[in-house]
Amino acid sequence: MKFIMIEDHNLVRQGVSKIIQEKSTFECAGTFSSVSETKEFLSDFCKNFDHEPLLCIVDVNLGQESGLELIRFINENYSYVYCICYSMFRGAGIVEQAVSAGAVGYVSKNADFSILLKAMKMADKGIFFMEESLTSDYVIYTNLFQSLTKREKELVGLFFQNKSEEQIADLMCITTRAVDNYMTRILSKLGVPSKKELLNKFGGI
Repeated sequence: MKFIMIEDHNLVRQGVSKIIQEKSTFECAGTFSSVSETKEFLSDFCKNFDHEPLLCIVDVNLGQESGLELIRFINENYSYVYCICYSMFRGAGIVEQAVSAGAVGYVSKNADFSILLKAMKMADKGIFFMEESLTSDYVIYTNLFQSLTKREKELVGLFFQNKSEEQIADLMCITTRAVDNYMTRILSKLGVPSKKELLNKFGGI
């Protein structure tokens, strides 16, 4: 099975893709640092290799771009392209967003390299995989997360992506005061006393 790696740090991108090829039968079809490069590649690849499975290893943060949005785009537009999120973020809030976007696996960058290979092998078999150490917090968070409204989920998702109050307001087309009001309700529903605690508990590295 071929794979590509989307990561904005060159050393990580080149190093990890090289090790994958050395320690497995997966073949690297390319490495990319941006969403636009990835979309251009996928357009050509899926045109020339109709229905050939492809695995994408995607970081959450791609400079100023969002790996989560790239995963969502791929999931919505390419049936035979599967994404594993490979990120320094371990917080359940980010993990949940990756899963909701359509990721078939989630592995943190501080996990043993064998875990990433295991996730890739599982994806090749069509089996969802999550690093075991992330599972407990993910289950707790998703149970709490169900109490939030659609807009509250959208807001807390942007918060976990380290968006500022002003950026959240612009993206959601609301005022900063409305952001504060939403956050107050979110903290109450999730049983967390402050935004700092919310980030530490569910969105941290």
